[in-house]
Amino acid sequence: MLNAGTLSIAVLGALMFMITPAYRGICLLLALVSLAALANLLEDLHISRELHLISPVFVLGYGPALYFAVKRLINGPVGYQATWHFLPMLVLLPFTAHTQSIIAVGTLWRIGYAFLTLKLIIEFNRQLTTQRSDANEVSLAWLGWLIGASTFFRAIDLVRLNFQPELGTALNMIGYATYAFIFFTALLLLILTLTYRRAGLETLAGSSIAESSLTNTEPKKNEESAADYQSLFAILDKEIRAQNWYCQPRLTLDQLSNLSGMATRDISRCINLVAGMSFNDYINQHRIEQIKRALQTDDNTNLTDLAFAAGFSSKATFNQSFKKATGMTPSEFRSKQYVQNQDSSRLVSRD
Repeated sequence: MLNAGTLSIAVLGALMFMITPAYRGICLLLALVSLAALANLLEDLHISRELHLISPVFVLGYGPALYFAVKRLINGPVGYQATWHFLPMLVLLPFTAHTQSIIAVGTLWRIGYAFLTLKLIIEFNRQLTTQRSDANEVSLAWLGWLIGASTFFRAIDLVRLNFQPELGTALNMIGYATYAFIFFTALLLLILTLTYRRAGLETLAGSSIAESSLTNTEPKKNEESAADYQSLFAILDKEIRAQNWYCQPRLTLDQLSNLSGMATRDISRCINLVAGMSFNDYINQHRIEQIKRALQTDDNTNLTDLAFAAGFSSKATFNQSFKKATGMTPSEFRSKQYVQNQDSSRLVSRD
């Protein structure tokens, strides 16, 4: 049943994501999962097992498929050289009679690629706040945790495989079913989260965050100071306020560079050194200030409408950013502002 369920949601997920170019790598990963689930299902029903056992070799494909799916999501199209990473699947296909050994090698192979994928995600997330105003919405931290958890349970299952004779049939079946359920749950969470975050994640591929050349946008210690960029920051900040550029949803450093005519490096230096904050916090600060001004004069406008008008593309990000900047939720700030306005009105009427 779990194999049938895994097959169903993997096929459904692949069909859903086909129309999203940034998710093409995810589609290939889901296609691989579908083939593996189908092979397991046919072998469990003794339909194909007598011909040749092929399901063990799929373990060798999960690691590379996941790595290149994430790389495709962040960097854009991956070259054909990526296919070499799947060569071990073909090399070991004739030796599937040694199931336990192949699964052990495949699990280690998968753990190695999991570390490479986590490294890629960590570096990507490190650059997010310096490049995008919607960093929280496109962060891949959730994927890192999902990969880490599923890899941990896979490593535990590898221990079970190495002690199959000692555990007996009943415990082996329980262990197999438990890991199959965990894998099914992780796959379902992956598909649901990718669907929920699609609007933001599909803007990532090929963005400047992925390019190593922009990792040098951080200020060099002892070489530059705020004074060096004070005048440039004053010009930039004035234009951002005058033109309301911060109201552009999902504003990125590249887009602000195109709007202002300034180099991305100079913008980054200005904000980091003079404002003393990240690009993400700086842009969201302008958005919050606009919302606060609106709340001082209007008690009836919907908070979500104000957030979207100011450039926020997510209610959750708006609430999080607002509380970080003011120490209060938007609703609490509105209530406090209402009380202050009422007190001011009473003082005026007494006068």
